[in-house]
Amino acid sequence: MARHSPLTRVLAVSDRADLEGLVKVSVSDVRTAVPASPGVEAGMVTLREDHGPYRAVQIVIGQPEARAIQAAWSGQVGARPSTWDLFVSALGVLDARIDRAVITAVEEGRHFYANLEFEREGVRRVLSARPSDAIALALRSYGAEIFVAGQVLVDLGLDEPQVDN
Repeated sequence: MARHSPLTRVLAVSDRADLEGLVKVSVSDVRTAVPASPGVEAGMVTLREDHGPYRAVQIVIGQPEARAIQAAWSGQVGARPSTWDLFVSALGVLDARIDRAVITAVEEGRHFYANLEFEREGVRRVLSARPSDAIALALRSYGAEIFVAGQVLVDLGLDEPQVDN
């Protein structure tokens, strides 16, 4: 499938992917041990809209990735850099910065896809990434934002606004 290609796409900043069709979200919960199947545990991250109607998307992820997201979300700094810290630092050395993580698609209600967008020397690059990695990296990157494509919400049956906030 072309939309899930691991290849890097390069966009001129003037052609920057606009925000139309994207919903800004933030991490609202991270769990490092949730039942995935009998005798097996996984992690889970919940992304919630920043503005009404406050829909939430739950993504089941690996436990190490859940711990990485939880550490970044809570501001924990380890004694040694994680792989995610190393990636963000490497981008910084290359004068690049992560701008946003975008959850781009979902299949069968549980297989999520994401892109990581970063800029270097006026050129925007888009990398295909696992949602857990994209979120962990965005949380470690100053000013980076997290978005969910509106179609993902529709595909999950969340196109109707929730009433709570």
